[in-house]
Amino acid sequence: MWDEQSGKLGGIHDTLEGFRINRIEAGLFQVLYSAYMDAIDQLSARTAEGKTRTKEVADALLKNAKAYDNHEVDTKKSVEDAY
Repeated sequence: MWDEQSGKLGGIHDTLEGFRINRIEAGLFQVLYSAYMDAIDQLSARTAEGKTRTKEVADALLKNAKAYDNHEVDTKKSVEDAY
């Protein structure tokens, strides 16, 4: 689940990067150009960070799940060996 979200955030980041324009493309909207680019910068940075963080969460959850499973196997083996 977290891996999927990381991929989706990466896709959003890539899409946002495609929205960047230069002043010539802005044409009549020069007044809004700086605010527009600031918004793109912020959204792009947050989605890039989100992609990284959700991947870290996914990795941590997977690591903990494996540790839990390994502990469960060890505990079961200890109980079986005791009887």
